[in-house]
Amino acid sequence: MAENKVRGSVINGYIKFVEKTWGKEGLRRCLADAKLTEIQIKDGVLYPYIMEQGVIKWISKNYGMEYVRKAGKHTVKNLGLLAYLVRFTSIETMLEKAKSSYYEAYDFGKVEMHISGNRAVATMKDVSEVPENCEGWMGALEGLVELTRKKGRVTKTKCQLKGDDHCEYEIVWE
Repeated sequence: MAENKVRGSVINGYIKFVEKTWGKEGLRRCLADAKLTEIQIKDGVLYPYIMEQGVIKWISKNYGMEYVRKAGKHTVKNLGLLAYLVRFTSIETMLEKAKSSYYEAYDFGKVEMHISGNRAVATMKDVSEVPENCEGWMGALEGLVELTRKKGRVTKTKCQLKGDDHCEYEIVWE
């Protein structure tokens, strides 16, 4: 079975959150615990998914799952020029692009987005290996809503890690 891979930009997004939130010392401890001290992560390169998990597990272990969600939101909301341009895009357009954006960043899993009115359902299969991944997805989806300057909420309605066929997130906005 092939190893799951993720773009360096995703890992770097989480690492930047760690440094912004807990400073250089927090970053040093995170990289050491995640065994990433000897690696320079480049945005466009694919890396083993376990590297992202090392960072989010460190966040969870030391500060709790709420910070994993905040890190997922931070990663989506701080994409440089793209994050700025998104502010002028509708939430429907962003959610429609979420599927292709996933496949640009990850080389595994299946993502679907079903949009109707002011509600969307994100269906994700084989994308989370640990609970921290699920929490990161919650934050990422919340970040997409916030980027489009909408008020809304994201609710997880199914979880593959808890026995469902797939994970499902309901996104509702005003």
